[in-house]
Amino acid sequence: MIRMIIVAMVLVSFSFSQDCDSGYSEINGLCFHEGDLMVLQKFIDNSYSTGYTEANCEEGDPYCGSPNPYMDQLDAWFWIIIDSTYYQSGTDNGFQNENGIIEPLELGLQEWNDGRLTSIMCGAYIYCQLSGPIPEEISTLTETSVLRFEYNYLSGFVPEAICDLDINNDDYLEFDLTGNKLCPPYPECVGGGNFWYQDTSSCSEIGDINFDLTINIQDIILLISFIIYDVELDYQEFIAADFNLDGSLDVLDVVELVNQILNGN
Repeated sequence: MIRMIIVAMVLVSFSFSQDCDSGYSEINGLCFHEGDLMVLQKFIDNSYSTGYTEANCEEGDPYCGSPNPYMDQLDAWFWIIIDSTYYQSGTDNGFQNENGIIEPLELGLQEWNDGRLTSIMCGAYIYCQLSGPIPEEISTLTETSVLRFEYNYLSGFVPEAICDLDINNDDYLEFDLTGNKLCPPYPECVGGGNFWYQDTSSCSEIGDINFDLTINIQDIILLISFIIYDVELDYQEFIAADFNLDGSLDVLDVVELVNQILNGN
């Protein structure tokens, strides 16, 4: 929570810059689209929220964590290209600040043009080590033509909004999510291809609304409460609760979920 507050304060302070257009933030004298920065921040926040570092890393390991803490180090090899200029870590123009927190411009290999993110590569051999769900706000990346997060630890359902991006989903050099822990059902635009392998061993089924890997009466009670009280759900909760996959939560979902349990399917 403290980490998210600090990042929010930093982004707010950028918004008062007089040098950048509205909707853009100034960082190191350059302007960046706030929506693009926020999507990168969401990937980072979701990763920290999984607790991967505490659960899986040996104390003192400088490279183990989610996201990879090495990306913040001054000797990291990561770079960003901004309007055809290279910004290399470990140099005077690098964005790494070694403050112990991964920030949006330290995440993987990026390209920006006119303040918009056009490419983000955070996949195999880059070792971003991201975890948690893909942000629902992914559709904000309207200028991004390369989106690669292969072989991380991303989990949960893939937002349908990813299909709104102007990316060739059949070209793994432009788009790749393979080798993660993402769960079906997948959006039509990303469900095919010969590079679409996922480890689904920890995935919950549709209808497992409390994500305990079992569909039972507790899920029915939770679903009914969502409907009666018109609860605002995040994308992951909504997909799990929309049992008949019709895009809405209503009594039909309850009936089919009850039938599923009674029939033991």
